[in-house]
Amino acid sequence: MCIRDRPYAEQILALATDAAEAARAAAGLADRTLRLGAGHTLATYLLPDLLSRYRDLYPRRLVRISVGNTAELLELVATDTVELALVGSPADHARVIVAPFMHDRLVVIVAPDDAWAAREAIELAELAERVLLTREPGSALHATVERLLGPATLAGDRVILLGETEAIKRSVEAGLGVALVQEIAVEREVAAGNLRALALRGGDDTRTYAYARRAGRPLSGAAEDLVALLAHLR
Repeated sequence: MCIRDRPYAEQILALATDAAEAARAAAGLADRTLRLGAGHTLATYLLPDLLSRYRDLYPRRLVRISVGNTAELLELVATDTVELALVGSPADHARVIVAPFMHDRLVVIVAPDDAWAAREAIELAELAERVLLTREPGSALHATVERLLGPATLAGDRVILLGETEAIKRSVEAGLGVALVQEIAVEREVAAGNLRALALRGGDDTRTYAYARRAGRPLSGAAEDLVALLAHLR
């Protein structure tokens, strides 16, 4: 190599070194960043406390959150837009592994002055007699209610579809109908006396929450640490 070419070679070497350092920094940032998806219910009623614990344990970690229904979140995991997603069951996708971490139950909610308010339980078949509020297609709750009541019932004119559990609760409080929702979503309203939660009889009332991850892809340290926290939930 000619002497006059040495500065150019040194520049190339310096650029290569800078690129390698940038790649290492990016890899380190990726490992410190939790790319998390969460269903609407879990984002509202579980995620605040969970992330507070996570940030206490790992204050240097960055968290990026996407919220959507189960179908949307599974697709985000499959395309590696998020690394983990917290979803309700049923949840199924060909390129995604789903692992349960917490159990809940469905309850029938009614307004405090509703005709059913003094009862302890409601038979599944009785729900067909009332205006029923539930979530939109694509949500795990809609899939569960459809499995319990059948597609024909949910396609009827006595069913109101809403995009948020909060909207369902407020509508039930206002006396617009009744709903089947996750117990975790109504604990505060029941304690305050704004809603009554009644047991469901005649159908499977169990609910399972799970985390979804892409099949064949190892988790980052940030995601592994969140999974470890999930293992300690009820």
